[in-house]
Amino acid sequence: LNLTNIIGLSASFVGLGIRIPQIYKIYKTKSATDLSYISVITADFNQILWFSYAYLQNDFSLLLSATGHFIICSTLLFTKLYYDRKKRLNEVTL
Repeated sequence: LNLTNIIGLSASFVGLGIRIPQIYKIYKTKSATDLSYISVITADFNQILWFSYAYLQNDFSLLLSATGHFIICSTLLFTKLYYDRKKRLNEVTL
């Protein structure tokens, strides 16, 4: 590995941690009402574009980063869907 690859991989791993606190907060509070669907869907779409770019450029660190970010953003989306649905069901039964 050369310095450029090390920096790229390091940036990928650090970047993957950006949304982890948000996922943790949603899990602890059992609420995702402050999270915007548009924001999460846009972030997922952005990672699809970055993945496509990285694939075409044959850039492993960007591929890794885009894949990881897509997984994390998708986790946020599904977590939001789950807790929003649960909240709606609780409001209906009350």
